[in-house]
Parts: sequence; structure tokens; C-alpha cells
Amino acid sequence: MSTVISLVSHHWLIVLLLIWSNLISFAYASPVQRPFPTIPFIAFSDTILSIFGPNISLATVLAVSFTLFENPDLLNLHFRQQQRICGDEHKVQISGWIVALGNALMNKLGKKRTETLFSENELARKPDEKAKVGLLAGKLDKLAGCLKLSTFDDQGDYKGKLLPISHSSTEPAHVICPPSFACETQDCSPRSLLQSTKDRDIPLVTLIKGQTVYQNVPVLTGKCPNCKTSYAADHERFEDTSTIQNTMKRVYINSAKYLKIGQSIWSDRGFATAAINAMYNFHASASSFAEYWNNTYGTKETSITRAHAWQAFVQQSVRTIAEESGIDAELDDGLNIKEVTTQAFSLLGEDGIIRASEEHACDECTQKRKDTSDVVFNNPAAVVGVDATDDNIPALEGPPEGIEVDAPQVSSDDEMDTDDIPNIKMVVLDGIVMGPQVIDI
Repeated sequence: MSTVISLVSHHWLIVLLLIWSNLISFAYASPVQRPFPTIPFIAFSDTILSIFGPNISLATVLAVSFTLFENPDLLNLHFRQQQRICGDEHKVQISGWIVALGNALMNKLGKKRTETLFSENELARKPDEKAKVGLLAGKLDKLAGCLKLSTFDDQGDYKGKLLPISHSSTEPAHVICPPSFACETQDCSPRSLLQSTKDRDIPLVTLIKGQTVYQNVPVLTGKCPNCKTSYAADHERFEDTSTIQNTMKRVYINSAKYLKIGQSIWSDRGFATAAINAMYNFHASASSFAEYWNNTYGTKETSITRAHAWQAFVQQSVRTIAEESGIDAELDDGLNIKEVTTQAFSLLGEDGIIRASEEHACDECTQKRKDTSDVVFNNPAAVVGVDATDDNIPALEGPPEGIEVDAPQVSSDDEMDTDDIPNIKMVVLDGIVMGPQVIDI
């Protein structure tokens, strides 16, 4: 009886989890953060010059500062140890926590950059590595105090736990613009490009860059004043005068940094590559990838659809294959996504030949064509996508006696004689989805 109750309770748990998963978004919630330190730059500059060596570079200053910003939990531990609150505690100015942080920073910077953290007088004493770590720990303690990262005030009163530092106020302004800085047509090269979009007409879009979403990013377009070719961030548009109709052509730039995947959504190439890898590696559909991305990285303001994922897949695929072929794909302008795939295949499809497999043959990828399979028998376990894990499905039986698979044995590409083997076409099926295995509890 207890077993039945336990089984039922497990099933109810699954039902509740399924209901909850459909009601609650799994998008990652950002933790509570504190504002970026707002000390005057002159005060920060004077502190850097007084604590570190005069030859310290801007890159090293930023590395030291952001080391402190990225480790609020360690600073909480360090500054707490500087206070004697409980009776049996010892007040420690330079704790083991800040020493460990200094050691990690030195390993990060390397020997040459670490030397710039110390003054000439400090280096003249020829401190060993342990002494350098101790000196650097003291410097980090002073800099953290200057940046107001301490959890206690000057009187030792607790101000509150140090929270992660928000970097929103230090984020750069992103602008989407053409990667080409001069006209690339034969007659005009290297004429400079003009910014052709009027200020009032500059579109503000959503940019997906890595795992971060940026809003209100301006998109600029360039134009050659001579040949009138327009240059966007992901394509070039020109008039083909070689035809009677003077049709407009679009060149899909292989070196494009960003891709337009929606009316007002752009993405970097990393996002597009992730869409391709998800579909190839996990056999995920465009809808599945869109749902995954929305649950993982989406926000209330930004979410993607199946159409966005499919646009990213096609745009990245065209450029990847075109780059492999050593060309920039040139198609008619103004095509919808279905027409893009059709014309791209006509240009890059190699008449159905996979370029990577050209002039290659082996016993694994090349077989003689057969009208019927050698092994045909009734077995409920011999079903694609079904593993023999259920008690109701018997294990896959071996082939009937007396049947052997006649596979050619080839030791090299040159040995296989393929003259008598007709061409066998490979068919690509769209929309195959591999879902997770579900085990009944």
C-alpha cells in the first residue's frame, strides 16, 4: 500500500512541476546590485599615483580596480576580519582573504606588469614573492577603501553587506555600422563612405551581443557618393548594370560583425553560431532554440521567435559556406527568407555535392546502391528513436540466420572503383527534433 501511495505522490509531483514550468519563466533574475563607485576622477587618480608605481598602465589600473569590483564576497570577509566584534576575535588589518586576492592578481598580471604595481623604493629592497604579495594586499586594502567598498565606516559601524557592483553606468555606447570604411567597387576604390542616414531617420534597434541585450542601438548606413552603392552592417546593395532591367543586388558580407534577424532586432555572429550549433548538435528546431534562449537570457522587454532563430541560422549558414568557397554571396535584393535559401543553394549548393567530401571514398561513407535492405524483419525494438528500456519492448534481435551485410572493404580512397556505383543522393529532412528521454518514476 505504501508503495502505491509513494508512486502516486511521485506522479503528482511531476504534474505540479509541469504546471509550474509552464507558468513560471526560467529567465535568470539579476541579483540585487549596488551602483558603481561615484568618486571624483581626480581623487581616484591621486590614490592610484600614491599607492602604485609611477609606470602603471591604464590596462593594469583597470585590471586591479575590476578585480576588486568582481569579488564583493571576498571583500566582505576581509573587512569583517578588520573588526573586533566578538570577545575572542583578533583584529587583523591584512587578512588572509586579501592576501589570496593579491596572489591571484599577480598570477593574472604576470611578472612584467606586476613590477609596475610597486614604487622604486619598494623594489629597491628586493622583496621576495611572499613579501610582494603582502605589499600588494596592503595596496588593495587602501584602494578598496578609496572606492568605498568597505562594509564598515571609519568609526567601525556596520554599513551593510557589499553587494555586486553594477556596471550599467560604465557600459559602452554601441553603434551598428558598416565594416567597410571605403568603397570596394573597382572604379571607386578606395573612396571614403558617407554616413547616409539622416539623424531623424536613424533606426534604434535591439542588439543581442553574447548573452547581453542592448536597447536603442542606432543603425547607420554608408553610401559611396560616386557609384551610389550602399553599405550596411551585414550587406552591400548596388545596381547591377550588366542586366537590361538594372536589378538591385545584395552582397552578404562574410566579415559582418552583426546580422539583422528581425525588423528591429540584430545579433552578433556568436548568437547565430549558437543557433546553428543547437540545431546540428541537438537536432533542435528553430522554435526550441527560441524557447531555450527566451527562458535563459530573455527579458521582459526582449524575446525572440522562431522566425528570428531561423533568420540567424540561414544568415550565418550562407556566410559560412560562402567564406569556405572563397566568395561573398551575391543574391537579388529584397528577397524573403525562403527565396534567400533557394538562391543561396543555387549559388553555393555545388549541384548537391558536399565540397568537403569531393574526391573522397571509403567503406564508411560510400556503399553500393541497393533497392532493398539486406535485413527486413518484424521487431518492435527496431524503431528509430526508441531505446529498448521499456519492459514491454523486447531487445533488438540479431539479423536472420544466413544473412550477411556485403560491405566493400576499402583501405584507401584510391582503391575503391566507383564506376559501377550509381549516384546516391542524400536527403536533408527539416524539422527533426530530438527531445529528452523521459523516465517514468
